[in-house]
Amino acid sequence: MKFLHAADLHLDRSFEGLTSVPEHFQTQLAAANQKMLENIVDAALAEAVDFILLAGDTFHQNRPTLKTQRYFFQEMARLAEAKIPVFMNFGNHDFYQADRYWFAFPENIQLFDTEQVETKAFTTNAGERIAITSFSYQHPTIDTAMIEQFPRKGAVDFQIGMYHGGQMPYAPFHLTELAAKGYDYWALGHIHVPQVLSQNPYVIYPGTPQGHTQKETNLAGVTLVESEGNHLIPKPISVETVRWEKQTLSLATIRQPREIFPFVRRLMVDRPTLLHLEFSDTENLGEELAYQINSGELLEALQEEVSQDICLWQLTLADLPMERPYLAVDKELVDQLIMTYQTPEIFDELLSDLDQNPQLHHLMDQEFRADTVTLLKEKMLQSYRFRRDADVD
Repeated sequence: MKFLHAADLHLDRSFEGLTSVPEHFQTQLAAANQKMLENIVDAALAEAVDFILLAGDTFHQNRPTLKTQRYFFQEMARLAEAKIPVFMNFGNHDFYQADRYWFAFPENIQLFDTEQVETKAFTTNAGERIAITSFSYQHPTIDTAMIEQFPRKGAVDFQIGMYHGGQMPYAPFHLTELAAKGYDYWALGHIHVPQVLSQNPYVIYPGTPQGHTQKETNLAGVTLVESEGNHLIPKPISVETVRWEKQTLSLATIRQPREIFPFVRRLMVDRPTLLHLEFSDTENLGEELAYQINSGELLEALQEEVSQDICLWQLTLADLPMERPYLAVDKELVDQLIMTYQTPEIFDELLSDLDQNPQLHHLMDQEFRADTVTLLKEKMLQSYRFRRDADVD
């Protein structure tokens, strides 16, 4: 038996944090999500998998654009021609509402479309009996521990749990609860960073296969899972079409600013890349380099020098000055900011990435929140010079 486990495709999502993109690269970004989906289907066909699991947030919103719906169903039709079924649930971003879909789901797609746990049976061409158990979101959140509704493993060769979520308010669970069900594999979705939470059985977040922000780097792609006897062995397959990357470039051998241009020309990438370029060892170039970086002119000029497959979206210096920067405000503003950060909604939003991690979520209690706010205030007071401090310097 062989299958693909994918999650968090976020097909309608744009690339965030970009202020200026060359025209030729805009075309690459516009096609990136569609090409990523094509890569997933190509991998499924090349590996001749028995089925595919889409573990939630296939779409970035619960009303996918008609363009996105069209190319999604076109790709699913390719799988239908190869007689590869797709088991699909919906997550907190693309929570299911039937009237939002203008195209019919092909017969090869088996939908979990309610907030009730159900099991779908499937037999591979080799005669292996498979059971896939899951549920979907019909609302942006699910406070219920849905794992409680999952039955124990039935009389099948392999039972797979497909579960989108992990912590409040997204269908919380504990690893011990998953293990108690006796399943052979847990196909998780919701966390964008690839994680293997357990190896016996395998409990895997494959992560988002295509990064849409600068935080989404070092991606695993999708997970190819193959049986060896009674065991299931996972292997990541990269399918991203545009990569976020940071490179640090030493300028220790550079003596004149003009030498930077041919130096940067040698930058190489293996696919379209959104590049954050950081310069280190810049002592030979003085303040002029920092000025041109801060003005934005150097980034614009270097964009003309690099490969067509590179979009320079950020240019920074690694060698930052040690003197505390001056803020033309009074220290009292810090207290006002701290009060803002203590607002539960704002605190939760700021630390949402950490809160998504099931290994960290239980640590983020009220004591943690209080300690974090206290440390934040201390750090701000240590890191900056304020108006009254500057007056006495």
